Amino acid sequence: MSLLSLLLGILTALAPIAGVKFPEPAAQEAALPARELVLEPQCEGELTGREEVRMIAAIRYRCELVGLREVQVRREGRHFLVQVSSGLIPTMEEYTETLDELESVLNERTSMQLLRVHPDSELLMRDGEVQELLAEYETAVVAHEEHPELNDAAPQVPPLPARLGLPGYMLAEHRVVSPEDGSGYYEYMVVQRPEAAAADEMLVTELEVDRAAMDVLRGHIDVELTARGGETLTRLTRSMSLGKDRLAILLNGAIVCAPVVHAELGCTFFISGIEDDVSERVVFGLAMHLPVPVKIVGRRPVGK
Repeated sequence: MSLLSLLLGILTALAPIAGVKFPEPAAQEAALPARELVLEPQCEGELTGREEVRMIAAIRYRCELVGLREVQVRREGRHFLVQVSSGLIPTMEEYTETLDELESVLNERTSMQLLRVHPDSELLMRDGEVQELLAEYETAVVAHEEHPELNDAAPQVPPLPARLGLPGYMLAEHRVVSPEDGSGYYEYMVVQRPEAAAADEMLVTELEVDRAAMDVLRGHIDVELTARGGETLTRLTRSMSLGKDRLAILLNGAIVCAPVVHAELGCTFFISGIEDDVSERVVFGLAMHLPVPVKIVGRRPVGK
């Protein structure tokens, strides 16, 4: 027994005699009750073994991102049962709110596609018919923004004219931001269609992202792909003319950057050109997403 422990014991024993009252130890806060959530995948058919492993890892990862702890995930038939505790969440109100919003957190995703830019993209963009199509598109965008109630859906970038003889390519939008004042303008590029890239087995999407993190010092997002994604990116960049061809990185359908490829790429690369106010959501949407959307169809106390 240490000297300090001995002195404390003596003082505690003598306190009633001396008329001194020691404060009672603070009562330990009751732990908030654990909950079990029932998740139903929103897809037809059964998940593959690889998808099931990814689903379990992604559910656990995203639950822990919002402060939940002791996350246990198991599959039962078609459903995934997820047991969670409040973890870092201090009040029942915040705990309930977190669980109420968890479905949207689990399903949040940033669409990503890595697509080759057509080597003659700049020349094709000066084609008169393409310019007419872009003028019509931009007019539609302005009308949509000024009168959204008249539009059932956002206008889409028009396809390239068939007479250009470029099957498998499309127009994509790129917002260029000025580093001086933050102002921006839009330009367009001719990039390969995702389905054409997939047919060539050279399509890399968010489904192959294993890790994503913001590099604050350099101002870009570091992305690490799965082994399969890295192999696909290597095949894609190996087929390009190094030092000349460009690779477009599209997030949610729009180009954020299109760097010239100077070397074959593998499992790691970075994304630049993303505005600070949206980069955090982009990282979250890329990081460990679920292979298919889920719906929370049940929530109950553990053991009930």
